[in-house]
Amino acid sequence: MDYPKLKVKDEDEAVIVLKELYRTYGYRPFKMRKFEEYDLYVENKNFLVSDDIITFSDFNGKLMALKPDVTLSIIKSVKPSDGTEKVFYHENVYRTLKNTREVREILQMGLECIGEVGVYETAEVLGLAAESLGRLTDRYFIDISHMGFVNGLLSAAGLDFSQRAKMMKHLKEKNPHDLMRICREAGTDDSIAAKLCRTASLWGPFDAVLPQLKEISVNAETEAAICELEAVYDILKVNGNGSRMRLDFSVINDMNYYNAFVFQGFVEGVPINVLSGGRYDKLLERFGKNSGAIGFAVYLGLLWQYAASPRTADADAAIYYDSETDLGALAETVKRLAGQGISTTVRRKGGGRNLKCVRNYEMRGGRLEEL
Repeated sequence: MDYPKLKVKDEDEAVIVLKELYRTYGYRPFKMRKFEEYDLYVENKNFLVSDDIITFSDFNGKLMALKPDVTLSIIKSVKPSDGTEKVFYHENVYRTLKNTREVREILQMGLECIGEVGVYETAEVLGLAAESLGRLTDRYFIDISHMGFVNGLLSAAGLDFSQRAKMMKHLKEKNPHDLMRICREAGTDDSIAAKLCRTASLWGPFDAVLPQLKEISVNAETEAAICELEAVYDILKVNGNGSRMRLDFSVINDMNYYNAFVFQGFVEGVPINVLSGGRYDKLLERFGKNSGAIGFAVYLGLLWQYAASPRTADADAAIYYDSETDLGALAETVKRLAGQGISTTVRRKGGGRNLKCVRNYEMRGGRLEEL
């Protein structure tokens, strides 16, 4: 395995480097408590990366939680003025590993731009996401999609709530077979169904994929999304980050929270994303705030787990699957990891001896999730 080749010697230096970057662009530090009231997280559970929330009762009997997420705390606290509030953070979040139930403290750093968010602010945040990884390594890229384009296609397909949820799952899995099956069940027009299936396979540099998006645009919402993608990309090219950006419409998030851009950042030598972000105006609406919002988090703790991993193991990664796993998505994932020099063994759940691997995963919704 090619382990991440980093420019900084440890997490402390990474924090210093990123703080300097964010301050340069006018972001101010934001501090928060290690815990919040449990209700904050349970009411927004689908927004969280992990379903597990670590709870305890305070001396007054109120149920509290170690924070599994930073964005919710910022949204709860920030009161954007008529302009735009720009903050960055350096915090630990607390999550449990699925199989062992071990509590893990994960160092996370990121920023949020809340208030008047337009094309420039969107491009600035995406550019800072790329530059954040660029300050840490030379081998990285950002995958981007647009929820407005996806929503426009799903609206044109005439799907009910349940069918839309299934479509989102199969888009994440890049699973055109099941996308077409649901379209047929819903009586979707053949041309719309074909465009939905084609969207699942779109991946590559902006210049290559944008013309294909124009070919499968179906309504005003998809047209508006394309215009925004083009406008943001034009700015990213000016600031030198355009070549690091790729379009990938399997990168999607919950539409109850996210609108417009969503994105993930990857570093060579790490099989899962080390950066995640998006625009989440709908989340602010749930807090009674009529503002735009976009931000991202860099999972520094995750990155250093791989940078400092032991070099002796049966394989770098073990992926476990069962009868519900999309085998096509599994095969594509293994091929992608092999292309990055990550040795991977695939095993059925519950079978065979215990393996000594650097990391263990299972396939869920077409994505790797650490066990």
